[in-house]
Amino acid sequence: MEFPGEPYKGDNMGEKGRETREVSILKNKSYKKSNELINAKGRGTLLSQKLFAIGMQHLRVDETNNVVATVYGSDLRKIFGSNSGSLYTQIVDACTRGKEGGGTIFDWTILILDEEQKYLKATQVVTDAEFKNGVLQMRYNNSLTKKLIDLKDNYTTLSLSETMMMKSVYSLRLLEILKSAYDYEAAVTRTKGVHMFSYSIIELKLSLGVVTDAGDKKLRLELSKENPDYDMIESVIEKKGENRYPEFKAFNRAVLKPAVDEINEKTVLHVEMEQIKSGKKTSGIRFYVERKEEEKAAAAAAAADKAKPQTDQDDVLDDLIREMGEDFRLGEIRQFCEVAGYDRDKVLAAYRYMQDYTGEISVPVAFMKAAIRDGYTAGRTQKGAARHFEERAIDFGQLEELVIEK
Repeated sequence: MEFPGEPYKGDNMGEKGRETREVSILKNKSYKKSNELINAKGRGTLLSQKLFAIGMQHLRVDETNNVVATVYGSDLRKIFGSNSGSLYTQIVDACTRGKEGGGTIFDWTILILDEEQKYLKATQVVTDAEFKNGVLQMRYNNSLTKKLIDLKDNYTTLSLSETMMMKSVYSLRLLEILKSAYDYEAAVTRTKGVHMFSYSIIELKLSLGVVTDAGDKKLRLELSKENPDYDMIESVIEKKGENRYPEFKAFNRAVLKPAVDEINEKTVLHVEMEQIKSGKKTSGIRFYVERKEEEKAAAAAAAADKAKPQTDQDDVLDDLIREMGEDFRLGEIRQFCEVAGYDRDKVLAAYRYMQDYTGEISVPVAFMKAAIRDGYTAGRTQKGAARHFEERAIDFGQLEELVIEK
């Protein structure tokens, strides 16, 4: 799981005097994703897609021209829905297949066109990873570097909060595909109304990752064409016994309808679909896509925010350990959290005040607790504050003794 060479130093989160990282990485955040990646055929897990989205907030290119993404512990807990237990164990399971054989962050393989050979080749998106000090770093295949960094055109802007709310990888993939198509069509036609997009059933299955080419060279050669023969592709997949949900009714019930319902409930898009018939058989789907009115979208976003659970205590601890770990032990930081009611901002405001304080601090733990209770912040006049703390110095010592005893 570890990268060769010197570990990445991240964003110097341990240095004193640095600015507090934003409390929530999700709110009002977006990320760019190459349309080539969005429209690539392949299969990936919901986990790999969400890690990609959050990792796009913290990217760098290493000496081997690989893009390296950094995901912090508090954000990992959001992805895993973890309120307790060892985050390390969950990351190891995600990287090496857990006890129940679930998907891993490496289970994202796409077909990318080799420009020289004009042939699709299977590309594993994440090549290796390292989890250390509560931070996950993922290295992406260096053949994808230009599709990840400094995108100037041919990309789609996606909402991080919408991505993180998705409960199904099919919902997320369909959202990406339809938003990419919609944004392009709206830009070209300069209209924001309803736009229609058609897909054959097998094309849709390949795009969503319901089925794959199963490593068949004949299929890859056909898929590399500008207009693939999807009837032939479906026939080959059928003969191989690889066609999941061969009956449309099952495909619609298990994949399409839940995906469309989730997109309509949680995103700025409104999607309706109708079947394209070839005789009695459903051969394709027409999607009618439009952006919700801004007012409705804002109301939906507000409702989604209101429905979100309060910040998990483990998230707060993760962030504060990174901020204050050089000066205080875990148990002491936990005490600060309890005094502050797990209000991250209150604890950090008191910590900044302590860092700027020019007087003598004989009992730092007691100093911090009093600063949290009394609402001291950096920049507050220290003359009066010094007198205030001196008057209560004996109480601080007694308090610290009680804490140590406990």
